[in-house]
Amino acid sequence: MPITAEPVLGAALKEAVRAEIRSVGPALEQATAHHSYNAIAGVVPALEQAVEIDPDLGYRLLLRALKGFFVPISEARYQRYLALGDELGLGEDVVDDGDFNVWTDLTD
Repeated sequence: MPITAEPVLGAALKEAVRAEIRSVGPALEQATAHHSYNAIAGVVPALEQAVEIDPDLGYRLLLRALKGFFVPISEARYQRYLALGDELGLGEDVVDDGDFNVWTDLTD
């Protein structure tokens, strides 16, 4: 009988990462697909695929894309990212290295 590997992260964490990708997806697609000198189409579907393989990897790539394309996020979303990072075992310094574009007047 073949041995199957147990998932390192639970299905709830996978769904939480997927939900964050989907909720910020329109803004991220706008920022990436319509970037003036570095347009990249299909970032959101690629992130969703990464989450299927490894939620931690998908989450780290999401953070990198948001920071790299300077996508505006709300303070509430920022706090959710910190909490989700904590659930994934990531330190605050991994989630926020100072490059987030947090707007206090944005709402989710």
